[in-house]
Amino acid sequence: MTMPKKSLVWLTTFMLCMLLPLFAACGSNASPATNATLPAGENIYVLDGYTPQGATNISQHIVAFHPGNSNAALTLPAGLTTMDHRLLIVATAQANQTTVSVMNTQTGATLRALTIAGNYSTAGQDFNNAVLSFDGHWLALRSLDQSTSQTTIALVDTQVGKLVNTIHLNGDFDLDAINASGSAVYLLERYNDGSGQYDVRRYDVPQHQLYPYQIFDKTLLYDWNMTGRAVARQMASDGTTAYTLYIDTSHNIAFLHILPLDPTFPFARCIELPVGKSTNADLLGYYTLKLSADGRALYAANGALGVVSEIDLNAAGASDVFDDKITVTQHFNPGVTSISSQDKSRMLRNGAVLSSDQSTLYFAGLSGIWSVNTSDLHAQRGTFKHLLAQQSFTGIALSLDSKTLYAVDPESGITQLNIASGQPARLVQGPAHAPWDIEWIAG
Repeated sequence: MTMPKKSLVWLTTFMLCMLLPLFAACGSNASPATNATLPAGENIYVLDGYTPQGATNISQHIVAFHPGNSNAALTLPAGLTTMDHRLLIVATAQANQTTVSVMNTQTGATLRALTIAGNYSTAGQDFNNAVLSFDGHWLALRSLDQSTSQTTIALVDTQVGKLVNTIHLNGDFDLDAINASGSAVYLLERYNDGSGQYDVRRYDVPQHQLYPYQIFDKTLLYDWNMTGRAVARQMASDGTTAYTLYIDTSHNIAFLHILPLDPTFPFARCIELPVGKSTNADLLGYYTLKLSADGRALYAANGALGVVSEIDLNAAGASDVFDDKITVTQHFNPGVTSISSQDKSRMLRNGAVLSSDQSTLYFAGLSGIWSVNTSDLHAQRGTFKHLLAQQSFTGIALSLDSKTLYAVDPESGITQLNIASGQPARLVQGPAHAPWDIEWIAG
């Protein structure tokens, strides 16, 4: 939504989210799965095929392997996963037909598959063309052949393996999210008037029609048009709410969009986030997002601007969504003196992570990784540590025991950092050629 000069506007949608929240157009879901048994112990699932901002036609796949083994134990096509990462859903188009496959992420086996007419795809790490319910039951696909005046959306029941609805709309709509029951598909309706603005809309599947009004923050009645792009997303563990971080560099705006996926509650919440000088608007792309394990706190951090905000999430339900607010913001010196063209186009993905006890937040910056004790944020004495300061990363992840931090760089690979000592342990010589991030870790 458009933001007035002193306020914020809101927007919608992963990421990924997840579910994979983030977000430039990417290429094909190339590699077919290799069926294999993953080795015992901790295995990392790496998205291979880094996509800097503005790049297209990047072939991507997921490679799973043990950090101590340089060979891929399992290769999967890139697609959408359930929140527990047990299922991978992939849609691939060829000759005006699309095959939708449901795969087991542990073995690479295809559990179900169906073919539908038309050209659809789960390729790309934004939400425009494909969204999945948190449990993987419902998949919405936007036709790749549409014009700015007509939109076609296919709704698939992946559990049954059936196309249940083909939605035809007048206008230019992108996908944003789908709720757990498959009864509501959330969309972005583009203005296409040069303003870059759009509205959040909801399609009610049982009624076969659009909800007649835009979905907006009712505390911003004066203006609810949206603009900008999504750079990070987190989902509530039960799939009831999507938390999306948006930036608009042309207006130097960053904000959190809270969207309850509840058809009985057609409103949202928009929370403005701190930004720097307008001359540093490109640094907004370093904003990351992480939801606490109990779902009560959301951290928005920018290691390039030097700021961390904690948002208190009211757990009483959608009726109290407007009580959500920033409870504390801490600033620190990120040491940024200049930014290169490569820095400007860098795309973070899963750029923030919390330790298993939720006591420490780690997030990627313009260079290196920053960490802060979450309890210190409220004490206004946050001590920020700078790790691996001489390197740049696009994604980070913690081992299951929170003793090792994995830092991903598309050029140099994956560095393991010993949390206790603060020293790099070694470089993971894995099978990924241009790793973007670690999508998840399985024991």
